[in-house]
Amino acid sequence: MPFDYQALAVMAILYSFGWLPVSVGKARVFGSKWLASNREPMIGKELEPWAARCDRAYGNLKDYFPAFVVAVLLLGATDKFDSSTAIASGLFVLGRVGHYVSYALGSVGARGALFGISFFANLYLLMKVLI
Repeated sequence: MPFDYQALAVMAILYSFGWLPVSVGKARVFGSKWLASNREPMIGKELEPWAARCDRAYGNLKDYFPAFVVAVLLLGATDKFDSSTAIASGLFVLGRVGHYVSYALGSVGARGALFGISFFANLYLLMKVLI
């Protein structure tokens, strides 16, 4: 299996479980009964900062993951995988995983740098589809 597809699989796993830290944070603050309810707002309670950052990181992942999926699938369908796409796919995965972790930890500088790495790696992949 091409490395680009493996990178896509890793990202699919992160995408599938990126909600988990947020749910842990919500359970700690609001309780498990609230998680199983219609989740009406609870006045006077808010997520702990790390859980709120995980929520925003996951939201950001949901915004940028679809373009990566499209890029990898189109590159595969057009037989355009090569060493440069493998590197870009790897950088995207490292950037997105690092972005999530650094966001959760509150490291603004690292988060910005890792976002930039993943963004430009994905931009490269999308450009490679067109070339």
